[in-house]
Amino acid sequence: MARHFDVIVAGAGIVGVSTALHLLMRGLKVGLIDRRGAGLETSYGNAGVIGNSYILPFGFPEPKKIVDVIFDRDTSARVRYSKLPRYASWLFEFYCQSLDKNRCQNGHFLWPLLRSAVDEHQFLMRSTDAARHMHKTGRVSLYRRESAFVKETVERELASELGVAYEVFEAAAFCEIEPYLKPIFHKAVRWNDSPRLDNPGAVTAAYAERFVKEGGTFLIEDIKALEFKDQGAWCVKTAQGEAEAPRVVICMGPWSKEFLRPLGYHFPMAPKRGYHQHYRAQGKATLQHALTDTAWGYVMVPMEQGIRLTTGAEIADPEDPPNPVQLARLLPYAQELFPLADPVDKAPWYGSRPCFADSRPVIGPAPKHSGLWLNFGHGHMGLTMGPSTAHLLADMMTGAKPYCDPTPYRAERFSL
Repeated sequence: MARHFDVIVAGAGIVGVSTALHLLMRGLKVGLIDRRGAGLETSYGNAGVIGNSYILPFGFPEPKKIVDVIFDRDTSARVRYSKLPRYASWLFEFYCQSLDKNRCQNGHFLWPLLRSAVDEHQFLMRSTDAARHMHKTGRVSLYRRESAFVKETVERELASELGVAYEVFEAAAFCEIEPYLKPIFHKAVRWNDSPRLDNPGAVTAAYAERFVKEGGTFLIEDIKALEFKDQGAWCVKTAQGEAEAPRVVICMGPWSKEFLRPLGYHFPMAPKRGYHQHYRAQGKATLQHALTDTAWGYVMVPMEQGIRLTTGAEIADPEDPPNPVQLARLLPYAQELFPLADPVDKAPWYGSRPCFADSRPVIGPAPKHSGLWLNFGHGHMGLTMGPSTAHLLADMMTGAKPYCDPTPYRAERFSL
């Protein structure tokens, strides 16, 4: 016998859980479905930064790095050669969208979702213990050369225009704040209003627990098919049975593209895989901030599990076997900056980010089907924007006035 809901949300990462919770708070009967549980995929393995200060999207590697990427020598970006034919057009569009004019335009489009990110997280943290995971120390970008610091002038100018707070430190001055860092860098820029979460997976799970406590239904089941019935209802089929609702929201991250293909949608989205591993610190060494080493493209951040070292991006499909070569390459650079000891984990974690070339997620109704709604494609910013985009989608689905213009995120910007 089918289970009936007002809305079914497919996917329980930070985006899906936030969407389900927002819709529940609007008085709807909501079913949340995921094959594993809350926050166990991409939402678990990020740098933990609520990046409301990332006012420019991540861009294509600069020209002098492209040769290293092609010959698989780069630590920040990697492309599996077997994937080049499949993603060549996406990579070219990503290059075009990374040009200064387009990158700044996309940054302005994303700003409404970013500026509310911390408030949106704190709103969902109510009635949970998730706030204990938030640390308001700010995120820090380290520049090993003056030329690299100057290159990011556009970002700082845009930050000043938008009122985003930051401070610039010489190496010696910042090492007084982080005394276990070696002053091998040139400058540090601290973005003061970007907090970090010391266990992003646990935060997502806390939001899911709140969803259930307040009356939502969380089904840990693997979705096999999605069908539209003549009676105007969507049927979600799993091995455990069927669930029906007049509206379904797809929040399946990197799996959304293939899941929607049988319904006639061909979204130009690519998966950027990331790896991480946790390490112990030597002796009594401690770290307070999330640090981005801009020269080598990694983030080092204190987590409950240890010091998390994250890689840049690898173009690989979610089902491809892992190849954590980027971690091995960047580890010596991280160890010369901070005294990392042995790894905590037996093996590196890996997961995929769902990325559109313009760095904007898809939020809103599906153009070909009534009752089908979309909220995916958050790229590197899922943890940051998940609650913000959930709020926006809930506004749209319940007839409330959207808190920002949803037009830049509509699916119709693509030829589907």
